[in-house]
Amino acid sequence: MSSGNGKAAFKRPRPASPDYCFHTPEKRAPDPSESHPRDWGIQQVCEFLRSSGCEDPELVRYLGGKKNPGSTLFYLTESELGKMGIGTGVRLNLLNCLSKLGQGHVDIMKVFNDPIHGHIEMHPLLVRIIDTPQFQRLRYIKQLGGAYYVFPGASHNRFEHSLGVCHLAGCLIEALQKRQPELDINHRDILCVQIAGLCHDLGHGPFSHMYDGRFIPLVCPGTAWKHEDASVKMFEHLIDSNDLRPVLKYYGLKPDEDIDFIKEQIAGPIKTEKNSSSWPYRGRPEEKGFLYEIVANKTSGIDVDKWDYFARDCHHLGIQNNFDHVRFIKFARVCEFEGKNHICTRDKEVGNLYDMFHTRNCLHRRAYQHKISNIIETM
Repeated sequence: MSSGNGKAAFKRPRPASPDYCFHTPEKRAPDPSESHPRDWGIQQVCEFLRSSGCEDPELVRYLGGKKNPGSTLFYLTESELGKMGIGTGVRLNLLNCLSKLGQGHVDIMKVFNDPIHGHIEMHPLLVRIIDTPQFQRLRYIKQLGGAYYVFPGASHNRFEHSLGVCHLAGCLIEALQKRQPELDINHRDILCVQIAGLCHDLGHGPFSHMYDGRFIPLVCPGTAWKHEDASVKMFEHLIDSNDLRPVLKYYGLKPDEDIDFIKEQIAGPIKTEKNSSSWPYRGRPEEKGFLYEIVANKTSGIDVDKWDYFARDCHHLGIQNNFDHVRFIKFARVCEFEGKNHICTRDKEVGNLYDMFHTRNCLHRRAYQHKISNIIETM
C-alpha cells in the first residue's frame, strides 16, 4: 500500500474478531478442577494415604482431629511423624510421596525486580503481608532520614529494604537446609525467618532513626522507645486487623508458636514471669537457636539486615561496598560452639568479614554521621 506522497505506508493489521486483544503472557494458572492438597478433607487425605501405602491408624486418627487435615498432612515433617510412632519405612515412603505431591502443586510465586538483588521471588503468604496497609506505609519512610538532603541519590525507603532482607534471609536459611539436612530445617522455619526479615522494620517512624533517636527523646523524655519493640506491636496489629491467622494456618504455620518465633527474631526474647529456664526463647528449641542469628544477630552482629542495607545504601550513596554477602552464604555452616549451635564460616573468610565491618565504619563516617545530615535532622 502506498501513500499520496509515493512512500510506502504500513498499517497495523486489524484484529480478526472483536474479542481479539493483546495481553502479556501469564504464569500457568492452577486447574480449578484440581483442589490443592491443603484444601483436602479427611476423606481425600485417607484416599491419598491408601494409594501411597501409608495408611497408618495413628496418623489417620491424628489428621481426623484437625480442622484442616489436608494442610496438616501436606506440611508434616519427619520429626513430627516420629513423635507419633510412625515406623521408619512408612515415614520415609510418606515423605517421599508428599515431596512428589508438592512438586505437582507448587505455589505461584510473585517476582519483584530489585535494583540490588535482581529478580526475587516471594511466597504467596509473604505477598499477603506486603499487601497490608501496615506494610505499605514503609513506602513513605526514608531509609536514611535526613541524609537524603545531603546525598541526592539516597531516596530509597524502608519498603524495598524490607523486601531485600526477606530475600536474603530466605537465601541463607535455604542454603543451610540444603547443605545440612541434619539441622531439620522445615518449611515453617523458612517462612517464619522470611516473615521476620520482611517485618523487622515495621515500627520505624518518619525519617527512620531520626524518629526514635532524636524526636521521641525530646517529646517523651525518659521513654525507652525502640523501633524493634514498635515493630513487634505493629506486626501484631497487622496480623489481627487483616485477619491473617487463618492464612498462616492455611500455609502450614502454627499461629501461636510461630508468631512468637517471628516476634523473638525481631526484638529478642519475650519477657514473661515464666522465663526461668536457661533458654529464654519460646518459638524454637535450643538446638535451633542458630535461626535467631539470621535476621538480627544478637551474638556477633553479622546478619542479613546489615547485608542488605550495606549493599543498598552504598548503591544509592555512591560509596563502594567491599563486603560480598553472596560469598558468605556459600561458606556458611552451622557448627557447635560452647554447647550451642551457631552460624559460622570458614577461617579463610576472615578477610571478607573485616571488609564488612570496614564498610560499616565507612558508611557511618561518610554518611550516617554526616554533620550536615545531623544539623538538618535537628532542625
